[in-house]
Amino acid sequence: MIAKNAFDRGVAPARLAEARVVVALAILIVLVGWRRPDLLRPPPASFPALIAFGLSVALVNGAYYVAIDRLPVGVAISLQYTGPVLLLGFAALTAGRKPGRAAWVAAALTLAGATLVSRAYSGLEGLDGVGMLAAVASAFTFASYLLTADLAGRRGAHPATVLVWGFLVAILAWAVLAPWWSWPYARLAEPKVALAVLGVGTLGTLIPFFLAVAAVPILSPATAGIAATVEPPFAAAFAWLFLGQHLGMVQVAGGLLVVGGVILAARSRVLRGETIAVEVAP
Repeated sequence: MIAKNAFDRGVAPARLAEARVVVALAILIVLVGWRRPDLLRPPPASFPALIAFGLSVALVNGAYYVAIDRLPVGVAISLQYTGPVLLLGFAALTAGRKPGRAAWVAAALTLAGATLVSRAYSGLEGLDGVGMLAAVASAFTFASYLLTADLAGRRGAHPATVLVWGFLVAILAWAVLAPWWSWPYARLAEPKVALAVLGVGTLGTLIPFFLAVAAVPILSPATAGIAATVEPPFAAAFAWLFLGQHLGMVQVAGGLLVVGGVILAARSRVLRGETIAVEVAP
C-alpha cells in the first residue's frame, strides 16, 4: 500500500488525504486547460451538486486513510465497498423503479469477493474502534460521492468539470480542517514520502476518480460503485504478476466472485436504468 509508506514516515492520514487531492487537481487542471479549457467553467445549475461532491471527496479520502492507518487494509477496503449496497438500499426506498434480485445478488457477490481477495476475514480480532467508525464513514461518503457526481452530471457538468471543481472544494474544505501552513513539508525531502504523495495523487486519486465519475452517467451510481470493487482483485493480480506475491485459492475464488458480480451488474436492466433518479430543483 503506497499510503502506508507515508504513514510510517510521520505523515498523518488527514495530511496525505489533503495532499493527494492537490496533486490530482494540479495534474487535471494542466490537462483540461491544455485540451478543453471550456470545461473549467461549470454550468451554474450544477454548483450545489459540485459543492456536495467536493465535500464528499474530502470526507471519503480522510475517512479511508484513517481506517487503513488503524485497521488491516483488507478490513478497511471491504467496509468501504459496502457503499454500493447502501446506494441500492437508498434506491429501494426512493426510486420509482426498485432494484431487482439481480442487483442485490451482484452487490453481494462483489462484496463477498472483495472480502475474500483482501483477506479481511483474517484481521477481525482486536479491531480498533476509531478505525471501524472511519471505515463505516468511508462507505457512506463513497456512496455520497457517487451520488453527487451523478447529480452534477444531470445538471450538465462534464466528468472533468465535476472533478476539477470537486477537487477544488475538497482542498478548500481541508484548508479549514487542517490548515496548509501546518502541513509537514519537511517530510517531502524523503524520496519515499514524495513518491507516496505523487503515487496516491495520480494512481490512487486522479485515475480511479475520473473513471468512476465518467462511468456514473453511463451506468448509474450503484453500478459504478459495484464496478469499482474490481480494485482488490486487480491489485492482487498485479502483485502476483509483478511483485511475486502468492495468491491462494480463496483469493482467486474471491476475484472470480467480483468479476461475476460486475458482469451481472452490467447486464442488469435495473442497474442500467434509473435506479437512483434524484433531481436537484432548478
